[in-house]
Amino acid sequence: MIRSRGQSVLYAVLLMPTLILVFALAVDIASLQMQKLRLRYAVDLATVTAATAIDERYYSQTGRLRLDPVLATSTTRDFLMRNLTSMPGIPEPARVAAAADITVVNQTPATDPYTRGYLDRPAVCARIRVPYRFFLLGWIGLREVDVTVTANAEIRT
Repeated sequence: MIRSRGQSVLYAVLLMPTLILVFALAVDIASLQMQKLRLRYAVDLATVTAATAIDERYYSQTGRLRLDPVLATSTTRDFLMRNLTSMPGIPEPARVAAAADITVVNQTPATDPYTRGYLDRPAVCARIRVPYRFFLLGWIGLREVDVTVTANAEIRT
């Protein structure tokens, strides 16, 4: 019996760092997923809003719907900036919104340049890259990753 008295202390000393690491991994991965979900909502909202930027002059001349590329791109960037500014943990939202890849697709049928999805109506497609800084996993050297989020929205008739 006397020999086994130190075993529980040994187990605790060996297992505690492993349990703390697993806990830190779970917390940081959950936080990363929440941030990715928030970013997805922001990009979705920006593209849906930009999909209302109809080229009215073209429509009055031809009777067909088409997006105004300049207005749709600026609307996407504007709404990205608004949404990213209100999110916690986004470094330099203006820079992220300015660096967003935005494509206005008017020639249909086409494919989304970022997801390769099928588009049968004019659409706004966007992709952003945002650095995400890990909180707890930074202790072991995993400091930052880039989160990439894509979305598209077609004209609704």
